[in-house]
Amino acid sequence: MKDIIHNLYLNSPFIVKRILANLEAIRRDRYRKSDISNQIDFQKMFERTSYFDANRIRNFIHEASNYVEYYAFLKGCKVDSIQDFEKIPLLTKQKIRENNELFISHKIKEKKELWAGSSSGSTGQPLKYYRDKKSINIERVQYNSFYQYCGCNINNKRIRISGVKIANFQRKKPPYWLYIDRYKQMQCSAYHISKNTYRDYLEMFKKTGAEYATGFPSGWAALAELMIDNDLTYSGFKAIITDSEGLTLEQKVKVEKAFNCPVYQTYGLGEVGMCAVQCKNGHYHILPTHYVEIVDSEGNSVADGIEGEIVVTDFNSSSHPFIRYATGDLGIMFHDDCGCGFKTPYFTEIVGRIEDYILTKDDRKVTRLSLIVKPAVGIKESQIIQVSKDEIVINVVPDNNFDKESMKIVVKTAKEFVGDMNVSWQAVDSLERMPSGKLKFLVRKI
Repeated sequence: MKDIIHNLYLNSPFIVKRILANLEAIRRDRYRKSDISNQIDFQKMFERTSYFDANRIRNFIHEASNYVEYYAFLKGCKVDSIQDFEKIPLLTKQKIRENNELFISHKIKEKKELWAGSSSGSTGQPLKYYRDKKSINIERVQYNSFYQYCGCNINNKRIRISGVKIANFQRKKPPYWLYIDRYKQMQCSAYHISKNTYRDYLEMFKKTGAEYATGFPSGWAALAELMIDNDLTYSGFKAIITDSEGLTLEQKVKVEKAFNCPVYQTYGLGEVGMCAVQCKNGHYHILPTHYVEIVDSEGNSVADGIEGEIVVTDFNSSSHPFIRYATGDLGIMFHDDCGCGFKTPYFTEIVGRIEDYILTKDDRKVTRLSLIVKPAVGIKESQIIQVSKDEIVINVVPDNNFDKESMKIVVKTAKEFVGDMNVSWQAVDSLERMPSGKLKFLVRKI
């Protein structure tokens, strides 16, 4: 059924797509609507001097242990210090997969009160989860407030480049974008940016007159590279604020050069929302609505300056709590004064968030390919390997309930993304990993 609706949408006239996109925006606003003020003073928000708030954590754990079946083992848990908190077992993605329903608070009468999300993440292994409305509401306010902190007026038009499907991947002429009236947002496809289309994007930016831009770093980096190669610049944005992926320093410099404006990055995950924002010194400061730790391979806390796995607790999500959630991302954190004015701890580096890409025959750089494996049933992990400019191979590690038939949909989806390329899959016992042990979902060997 979903495939039928998806194909109807992609093949509909753009006016119909615009109506459907605005209806979806209205649906999402049912979850994002909030009684919270539309703006937060970002500078004041980061003035907290005490990062570990024992009372807050105790109250959060008390709520979870009394109303969430999974966390019943925490009843009577004594948390008076960081050391006490670190004794709580890490929450892994696998635990969520196996016990998803047990994380829902007894206060929730119907699942529709929660946001249902899914993510393949960096492992290519599908993860379905629920998220508290309050968490989504607060995240939206935080994003809007951060946009304003970056000098942007959220009441004005904006451009967004992301993985939202606007048109068939084989489309050769504009538009590759769709205007969402409700958000005053021109939603642009990240999948159609190429040497043959980038000027169309720039012309649309000019006609739209948007004040600022958001979205996937990989999309903005691809545009910037093409612009610099052809000695072009664009000066219509006050700022570009990125999300969902990482951006290398080299890419950041190129984007700022091509668009003549500052680039600000954010860090977050679908499961726990935005966790950190980048300051003027280039550091990612933890939002006070979250508690973040860095741990080693054994789950033990590491010293400042040591790389480890990022672990997040979202204090806004009491209806579906994520307590000490192991994200799978690696980072380096410090607790001293950054000097920017923000007083919370910060990441100097986030590892494993830089998206690689597949280079197609028509020279498109296609990212966010974890979407390809979402239809797969019963896989532990997956990895996409580009063997040549004509071929990609999808390796999967099967689980007990692996369904070979679901891989037909995966291959079909892959071909939609990459066009005229040979796509195949194979079951393997293990996948290629980086020296750190972290899985690299996309490996490009050309």
